[in-house]
Amino acid sequence: MAKVLTLKFIDGSSKENEVTGEDMGGEDVFYIPLKKLSRGRIKWDTPHYIYMHHFVNVVEVGDDYVELDIINWRGGTNGSYKLYNGDNKGYNYYFGEWNYYFSVELLMWDEE
Repeated sequence: MAKVLTLKFIDGSSKENEVTGEDMGGEDVFYIPLKKLSRGRIKWDTPHYIYMHHFVNVVEVGDDYVELDIINWRGGTNGSYKLYNGDNKGYNYYFGEWNYYFSVELLMWDEE
């Protein structure tokens, strides 16, 4: 199998249930090869029922890098990320009692 640069995106949230103590929320993990990216919001191949807290907007894509903005569910962003092979960026914040987070990573992955 050939190796290709692939963007990995983790979108998550968590909150402790006040009654049971169990964790509410969870995370979804997405992958897309760099060669399939173009400028604009990434449309992940996901079931329609997945509620995303963050959206990935590609600003620029090159042969060995990608620059992107992560947009939260309220429409805000905390800046752009330029990723090369092996780079991993993430952010974590609270809104009320909920913890929201994301991470993006550019890595070598086996091509299917």
